[in-house]
Amino acid sequence: MTDGMAEWKLERTTEGQNYSFEVTLSADDVDAFGAVTGDENPLHMSEAFARGRGFGGRVVHGALLGGLVSRLVGMHLPGRNALLHELHVKFRAPAYVGQRLLIGGTVVQRSETARAIVLRVEIADVADRHLVASAKAIVGFTDMGSA
Repeated sequence: MTDGMAEWKLERTTEGQNYSFEVTLSADDVDAFGAVTGDENPLHMSEAFARGRGFGGRVVHGALLGGLVSRLVGMHLPGRNALLHELHVKFRAPAYVGQRLLIGGTVVQRSETARAIVLRVEIADVADRHLVASAKAIVGFTDMGSA
């Protein structure tokens, strides 16, 4: 590892290998994401608007949740040697500003020929473990091989 970043190589990656981390997305995080992407829909930016539409508060952008999958892949599993090829996400429940989330990934398939792995990813509420999103990520390796 370098600077806290994992550095798995395909040859040392196995099916069943997993990693998870927790994060709480703040109002500032959602504000910054809205500013960078231009998606300033009031469902994401206004507590009153979101509650008025029947939600429990400001809803975190789905693409920001996808960014947490990118963090999992680029920093932890597999980390430095990763290149995200595909990401298929299903949003199952809203994620809210201030909610503590668990992001976990498991290697479900590995291909020497394609020099890639398939990860099953779940994003869940830490408190009650209800699923906020699930994803399938296909991840390539940028290293040239050798364990």
